[in-house]
Amino acid sequence: MAHLSPKLLILISNGSFFLSHRLPVARAAREAGFEVAVACPKDASRGEILAHGFSHLSFAMRRRGSTIFSEIATLIGMARAIRAFRPDIIHLVTSKPIIYGGVLARMLGIPAVSSISGLGHVFIGKGLKLALMRVLVVVGYRLSLSRRRSIAIFQNNSDLGLFRKLGIVREGGFCLIPGSGVDLSAIRPAPLPAGPTVVALPARLLRDKGVVEFVEASRILRSEGADCAFRLIGDLDPGNPTSVTPQELARWEAEGVVEVYPYTRDVGAALACCHIVALPSYREGFPKTLIDAAAAGRACATTDVPGCRDAVIDGQTGVLFPARDSKAMAEALRPLIASRRRQAAMGAAARAHAEAHFAIGDVVNRNLAIYRQLMAMAVE
Repeated sequence: MAHLSPKLLILISNGSFFLSHRLPVARAAREAGFEVAVACPKDASRGEILAHGFSHLSFAMRRRGSTIFSEIATLIGMARAIRAFRPDIIHLVTSKPIIYGGVLARMLGIPAVSSISGLGHVFIGKGLKLALMRVLVVVGYRLSLSRRRSIAIFQNNSDLGLFRKLGIVREGGFCLIPGSGVDLSAIRPAPLPAGPTVVALPARLLRDKGVVEFVEASRILRSEGADCAFRLIGDLDPGNPTSVTPQELARWEAEGVVEVYPYTRDVGAALACCHIVALPSYREGFPKTLIDAAAAGRACATTDVPGCRDAVIDGQTGVLFPARDSKAMAEALRPLIASRRRQAAMGAAARAHAEAHFAIGDVVNRNLAIYRQLMAMAVE
C-alpha cells in the first residue's frame, strides 16, 4: 500500500558505515519527500543516526564466529525491522543485508536497491571453507538480485562482469556508479606540509587492506634511508576475520616502523597532514579512501586490482603496483617520496579528477533516480 510519503528503509550491517558512506543519500531522499529509516545492528552510531532525524531499527548480527542459529536470528531480526517500518522501497548495503534483506524483500514484494560496495573476504580469501562459502553466497545473491523489481549498483566493471558471468544479475537490473562520492566543499586541497614525506593509510586495519605490506614497505624504504614516515589512520576491527591484532599494532609502533592514529571523521584535516595516500588493498568496490585523497589533492599509491585501479589514473593522479607485494610497493613509492614537485603535480591532477568524476551531488541524484524508477515499476 502506498503512503502519502513513500517510505525508504536503508538496511546496512554497520551504522558507522552508513554515516560515512550513505548519509548524503539518506538526507537527499528525505528532502525529496521520503520518510527514511535506518536498520542496522545497535552500536554507538545509533545516537548520531537519531540526531540526524532518522528512525533507527536494530537487529542482531555476528560478523565473526557466526553459527546457523546466529544467522537465523539475523534473518528474523531483519524481517522484524522490515515489517515494523513497512517500507515502500529498501536500499540494501553490504553483503548480508543484500542477501538476507533481498530475499525478504522478494518474499514481501518490496522493490530493492542493492549497493555492491566490494566483494569482501569470502571472494578474496583462499581455502576449501571459503570456496564452499562462495557457493552459498553466490546462490544467495542470485535469489536477492535476479528478480524484476531489483536494481544492483556496482562500483566497478570487474565486480559487475563477475556477477554477470555467474548469472547473478539479470539484464537491465544493474547500473554502474563509481563510488560513494565526496563533498568537494568539505574536503579541499591544502599545501603540502614541510618536513619528511608522510605516507598515510587511512582505512580499517585489516590484512585485506594491505596493512602488512604497508608496514613492510616502510621497513624497506626506511632501511634505505628514505626521508619518510608511514602513518596508519584507522581502528582495529575485531569483528572482521582479517583484522590485525593489538599485539601486532603495538609491536610495529614500538619498532618505529609506523605511526598509529585513530580513525577520525575529520578526513580533510588528517589528509592535510600527509603527502601521499597509500591503499595496498587486495580488492575494493571503489574505495572512499582514494576518493577522499583525490578531493584533498593528494597523490595516491594503490594496487592494480579491481576498484583501486578504477579510482586513479596511473602516472597522473597516482601510481599502481601489484597486490600482496611490499617490494613492488616500495619501488613504486620511492621516486614519489623523493620528489615534492611530483607529489604536488599528482595531487593537483587528482583534485581535478575528483571534481570531474567524484562529486557527491552526482552520486546522490543517480540514487534518487533509481528510487523513482523502482517506485514507478512497483505501481505498474
